[in-house]
Amino acid sequence: MKVLRRQNSAYALGILLCLLGIIALIATVWLTWPQVSFSTFLNRLWTEKLGFIPWFEFKLVYLVIVADAMLISGVIVCVLSVRWFYLPGKNVWYRCPYCHKDWRSRGDMSLVQCPHCQQQVHPIMIDKKA
Repeated sequence: MKVLRRQNSAYALGILLCLLGIIALIATVWLTWPQVSFSTFLNRLWTEKLGFIPWFEFKLVYLVIVADAMLISGVIVCVLSVRWFYLPGKNVWYRCPYCHKDWRSRGDMSLVQCPHCQQQVHPIMIDKKA
């Protein structure tokens, strides 16, 4: 049996990076929209400068590079945040150390609630023919 688990903080970071990359690419297309041909688009990417802060300017192509880096890293983080775990599929008999009753379950158990006495226990694995 396979179980899919993901680390929520890494998954959220990956989604955030992807969204920021998409927003940066949309901003680039928005700023170069009047020119629709591919050659003028590339020319404008390398020549037009953006200045959000008065003393700091950068070319529009740098925004495309940062957007691509964000998209790639966001996809990588999303993929690495998901893991498959394999659970053993063997049925095992367990015995409660308090009420000494047996039950059958699937997989390994370290701390569970006994279905008979409703206490948190470390069950004992027993060999019982079913």
